[in-house]
Amino acid sequence: MLRYIHLEQIDSTNAYLQRKQSEADVRNWVVSADEQTAGKGMGSNSWESEVGKNLTFSLVLEVSFLPAERQFLLSKAVALGLIHALDVLLPAEKLHIKWPNDIYFENRKLAGILINSTIKANMMDISIVGIGLNVNQMQFQDWPTHPISLKQTTGKEYDLQSLLEQVAESLYNEVEVLKTTPTAIEQNYLKRLFRYRTWADYEVDGKVLRLFMTGIDAFGRLMMVDELGKDYCFEVKEIRFAV
Repeated sequence: MLRYIHLEQIDSTNAYLQRKQSEADVRNWVVSADEQTAGKGMGSNSWESEVGKNLTFSLVLEVSFLPAERQFLLSKAVALGLIHALDVLLPAEKLHIKWPNDIYFENRKLAGILINSTIKANMMDISIVGIGLNVNQMQFQDWPTHPISLKQTTGKEYDLQSLLEQVAESLYNEVEVLKTTPTAIEQNYLKRLFRYRTWADYEVDGKVLRLFMTGIDAFGRLMMVDELGKDYCFEVKEIRFAV
C-alpha cells in the first residue's frame, strides 16, 4: 500500500527521500510538494513549476528483483505507468514517450521523470522515482522542449491530490507487470516511443543528421541508422531531437 506525504516546500522530493532512507523504511512512500526550490530534470536541467499548479512528487519502489544491468527496464516501466495514467485524460494517439522517458503530447513536453537508484551486488535495490507533470499551469518559459500542461490541452482544472493517486497507482502497477512479464514492458515501450521506426532530423556534435530510429538496446541507448546504412548508438545528451 502506498503512503502519501505532502509537503508545502522542499528542495526536491527526490533529495528529501534520499535523506530519509537512513532514518526509515521509505519503500512505497509517495512524497509530493507544492514547491520544490531545487527541483531537477535529467542531468543539470532544472524543472519549471508554478507553486501549487502541478504535480511534483517522488515514489519509492523496491526493485530488488531486477538485475542492475537491466535497470533501463525500470525507466521503461515508469514511463509506461505515467503515460497509461494520462491515456484516460488525453487522446492516447497524441501521447508519446520521448527517449529516454519524457512524456510528450504531440511535440511538446508534458512530463519528466528522474530516477535515483541504489544497487546491491549485481541487483537493483531501492529506486526513487521523481515525476514532474504539468497540470494546471497556463504559462511557461520558452524552453526548447515547448512545455504544455493538461489544462492548456483540455481547458479543464484538475484536482492535484486525486490525479496524484491515479498516477502513483499506475506507476506502481506497471512495476508489478515488470516483475512478471518484462517482455510486455519492452514491447509496449516501443509502441509508444516517439519517432520509433521513422526518419527525422537530429543534432549530433553540432551537425544535423537525417536518421531512422531502429530501437533501444539493453542499456537504454538509442539505436539509429543513417541514409547510407551507417549504424549509430547514442547515450543520453549525445543527441538532440530537432523539432
